[in-house]
Amino acid sequence: MPNNHEWQTRIKAVEREHWAIRQATDRFKEQARRDPTILEGGLRHRDIDHASDNLDGTYVIRLFAEFETGLRQYWDHARGTNPRTHDLLEGLAALCGVPDEQRENAHAVREYRNSLVHEREEESEVVPVDTARGYLCRFFSFLPPRW
Repeated sequence: MPNNHEWQTRIKAVEREHWAIRQATDRFKEQARRDPTILEGGLRHRDIDHASDNLDGTYVIRLFAEFETGLRQYWDHARGTNPRTHDLLEGLAALCGVPDEQRENAHAVREYRNSLVHEREEESEVVPVDTARGYLCRFFSFLPPRW
């Protein structure tokens, strides 16, 4: 039987993975600057820089994917339909009594994730990984403990 805590744990695990990869990337950048011979397969310093620059956004996408999967699992159990993500958040906020601030915070992560995934021209406010995790877990905390 799925439960709220399980999904929050999965979201937090993605954040921990992000910090592990962030540390590894930073260390690799430093070592490659000292010893360029460790770069293999045509890899260049700028490739590491680009990977490092994109790392936080990549993990926000992963966080939101985990969050959305859990929400859809609950929604399927409760309603059995497949709404757009915006409508899913709105529906669950209404169904589970999620306060407006938490609903808006989850939408901020969704909008930032959409700007990263769809490369939209309109700017979206950057939501750091740790902030995104907090917003998504708080939204999740309003869902029933088990379903």
